[in-house]
Amino acid sequence: MPPSFIESGFTSKVEYEKWIASGALSVKVRGMPVSGNVIPAVMLCKTLGCGDMEMMNIMEGAHMTPEMLKINPWHQMPNMSDGDVHIAESGAIIRYIANKYAPSMYGGSDLKAKATIDWALEWAATNFSKNYSDIWYPSAGFGAPPADQVAANAKAVENLELFAAHFLCGPGKFIGGAETPTIADYVCAVRFHMAGHATCKKTTGFELPAKIKAYVLDFLAACPAKDFLKAHDGFLDSKA
Repeated sequence: MPPSFIESGFTSKVEYEKWIASGALSVKVRGMPVSGNVIPAVMLCKTLGCGDMEMMNIMEGAHMTPEMLKINPWHQMPNMSDGDVHIAESGAIIRYIANKYAPSMYGGSDLKAKATIDWALEWAATNFSKNYSDIWYPSAGFGAPPADQVAANAKAVENLELFAAHFLCGPGKFIGGAETPTIADYVCAVRFHMAGHATCKKTTGFELPAKIKAYVLDFLAACPAKDFLKAHDGFLDSKA
């Protein structure tokens, strides 16, 4: 489903209806469906009805073609095209999608809400990045385990408990007390789901804290595009 008039950011209902009639739901997020950098933006597109994933298999060098290097000379995934807008980096992509197609999911005009969303997004990209890498990458077969897995797991649990205490303190179930998911939830809940997969527990011994488990379940219950995670889950199932 496309975004509603209120969510769309249009100020003229006539222009909104022309946009819907034109079929201009054109976002292409390129990458692979097992990547934690790709999945959130694709799920957001699917939720909003504004686009989908276009396979870019980096294992086969699809990111190194002249066309893809023109979009992202750093040859990473994901990259995104929407009409004549071509960008890369997962944080920039998910913010762009929300700003254009559902500003309310990026705090709308509420600067405090937007700042909280940005903080959570930056936390996921920086503060939690090492924790995630120590758990998901060795489980998926994409990296070596840390020197001390037990210590790495403990650090991840401590960090997640701090996240829950700061960002998941109500009144709503989502980041910053929101009643419905924002783009920060699309990034954080997806990343937590990935790290909490049964194969990660089997491989590393890591288990999500109870409050984070509940948060992930709340997000999945509220996300119309949750089925997109099946590709990731099936991939990790194969690594068990």
